[in-house]
Amino acid sequence: MKHYLDLVPVSARVHRRQSRLTRLCIVLSVFLIAGIFGMADMEIRSMTQRTVLEQGAWHAMFPGLTERQQSLIAQRAEVETSSRYAVTNYDLNLNYTVDGVKTGICGFDETMLALFPALEIEDGVFPQTAAEALATRDMKIQLGLSVGDTITLETPDGPLAVTLSGFTGSNLLLPQSGAYALFFNIEGYASHFLPDTNAEDFVLYVAFSPFCRIPQAIDEICAVYGLDESQVGQNIQLLTLTLQTDDSAMARLYLIAAVLAVLVVVAGILMIAGSLNSNVAQRTEFFGMLRCLGATPKQVKRLVRREALHLCVGAIPVGLALSVVMIWALCAVLRWASDFYFGDMPVFSVSWVSLVCGTVIGLVTVLLAARAPARRAARVAPLTAVSGNAAPGTACHKAVRGGQLPVEIKLGMHHALHSRKNFLLMTGSFAFSIILFLSFSPTLDFMQSAIKPLQPYTPDASVLSKDNSCTVPKVLAQQIGALPFVERAFGRSFAYDLPAQVACTETSVMLVSFEESQFGWAEDMVKEGDVQAARDGVGVLLLDKEGSGYQTGDTVVFDTPQGEKMFPVAATLNYTPFATSSDTIICSESLFTAITGQNDYTIIDVQLRHGKTDEQVEQIRQLAGSAYAFSNRLLSNSEVRGTYYAFALFFYGFLALIALITVLNIVNSISMSVSARMKQYGAMRAVGMSGRQLLRMVAAEAMTYVCYGILVGCAVGLPLNRFSFENMVTPRWGSAWYMPWGALGVILMVMLLAAWLAIRSPSKRIRAMSIVDTIGAQ
Repeated sequence: MKHYLDLVPVSARVHRRQSRLTRLCIVLSVFLIAGIFGMADMEIRSMTQRTVLEQGAWHAMFPGLTERQQSLIAQRAEVETSSRYAVTNYDLNLNYTVDGVKTGICGFDETMLALFPALEIEDGVFPQTAAEALATRDMKIQLGLSVGDTITLETPDGPLAVTLSGFTGSNLLLPQSGAYALFFNIEGYASHFLPDTNAEDFVLYVAFSPFCRIPQAIDEICAVYGLDESQVGQNIQLLTLTLQTDDSAMARLYLIAAVLAVLVVVAGILMIAGSLNSNVAQRTEFFGMLRCLGATPKQVKRLVRREALHLCVGAIPVGLALSVVMIWALCAVLRWASDFYFGDMPVFSVSWVSLVCGTVIGLVTVLLAARAPARRAARVAPLTAVSGNAAPGTACHKAVRGGQLPVEIKLGMHHALHSRKNFLLMTGSFAFSIILFLSFSPTLDFMQSAIKPLQPYTPDASVLSKDNSCTVPKVLAQQIGALPFVERAFGRSFAYDLPAQVACTETSVMLVSFEESQFGWAEDMVKEGDVQAARDGVGVLLLDKEGSGYQTGDTVVFDTPQGEKMFPVAATLNYTPFATSSDTIICSESLFTAITGQNDYTIIDVQLRHGKTDEQVEQIRQLAGSAYAFSNRLLSNSEVRGTYYAFALFFYGFLALIALITVLNIVNSISMSVSARMKQYGAMRAVGMSGRQLLRMVAAEAMTYVCYGILVGCAVGLPLNRFSFENMVTPRWGSAWYMPWGALGVILMVMLLAAWLAIRSPSKRIRAMSIVDTIGAQ
């Protein structure tokens, strides 16, 4: 041994049992830091991947450019990829059809495929001539087409023969509208459809280099070519995910993310500092002996810091490994939630950002946390330490008085409060668990406001009347419902602009029929009343729009084929699935027939069983036939479901991780505090304290830390909760901050549960040891 720091590995082996809890604390801190940064990294990756699939990989869209201007912009150094794009009949209001189905027409360069991966060519090649075009997968399936076939496109100027060079994947909007789409190269589009193209529908899509400042590049292009910045389209979501936006709302979100990251680091520092402080308190004699052998206070500080770093050698890799396993689980769940959006995400993906952040921040955290324990060890007086007394500053000048409380309770509270530094570290560590939880909880409000989950009544496919009349036969709903892969098929009849008298006021209403399943879902929409009377056909449900003043008990009068009939309002509704400006009344199918004389449906909605596929939807389309419009919502539902699951997994995972760390931190901290006082407990057992009294004393000490932690955590956490809410939710959706009773109740229950778990283990350990062993424990 050539240097006094060579004592570190020797001391680590000798005190391996004592340092076990400190290593665990470092593991938890690194796991917390790496886990949160890793989850954030994976969430950004998944959101970026989803955004590229839904909206494209472009950053800016410039309309109204000449051909020369488009060429000059494409040649700029900061432009990575660009494509010209033109569209006509986007709103399906022109007479472009294929086989009687309305068709949208697009033209673009082949580089557009890189900007919009959803347009990936599944079969064939990109059009090479003006007479060739790509078609959508739906057109291929429904018309039985293949590459090389020629179709006839009916246009306002007459028929146009088009040769199919290939087929693209699904489009999010077209399946819902039931329309087709054809994609020409830009030269072919210009030769056939340019006269019908609006000026604003001929644009240049641009993807910039990730190494340039994109908002600045857009401003420069607008200035050079005299473009109005308000007319330049931007892929805001993609720019946000790549930190390339100057939007003030996003700047507030970045600020919140920075504050939360700092809180995570501070929580790690307090956890490790508390454990190191307890570890140093247990080894007072050791440091005193070093002082007797000639070690200076500076050398003792270096020794403590080196010991802390030595603990990192094994603890940091374990914490990183646990975070990697958690990331793998996250990737697997995301793939399961939506294979369309996350199917390309590898299950065993590694977040290098989290590994680097976990390692660097872990080391920095340990060094910062070791500062106070190192100073404490350096102040140990040699003679006091060698004599076996406690650390300096712990002398008791007067006895603890029990008063109305039992003496063991007062002793437990005294143990918690007598060392100001240890009390602050322990209380601060517990308080930060509450602060972190309350600071993160507004992200749930952000998620609920930003992403509306699928409702129970959301269909996967719909068969609709082409003219919104009651012409879809009810027997078709029974035939579709009998298919083995169909979970439920239900229909609705609509009567628009129906004269009625509502609450003694003449008006026009939209009358809608519900069947049994829909009445069940309507119970969640009720504002006042009961849906049973409407279900039985003797009453109606009425949408209570803002300012209408409708209420249960009002009457609705219809002019029916049998004369005027009056029906009571059985219940008022807060909302309905239908968007309309007129009053909405819902009734049973039998009552709808009695009022209107119509027996059939306007729309049939279909929900599929688990494992739903496009082939199943196509089978329903073929069963319905061409007499009705058809809407395929599988892709859009998958988008909503995947987005919601990704956000929910991310945010709830954050909160679950904080709750887990809270439990482990409290259990670990109380256990270390008990271990540091083993000799004192042994002496108390020797003078007659019972095991039950020891249990109450440890419980009093733990609850003192927890109670003060709750007070400090709430005092700091609630203002931070409000700050986060008012910067994330209020500016976007106008929601006012509210007291987070739910989040507060959850974290308080978690802390009390953790305190109960923390009391059990050390108390059992003390009672199981003999008095002699306890007094001599190191």
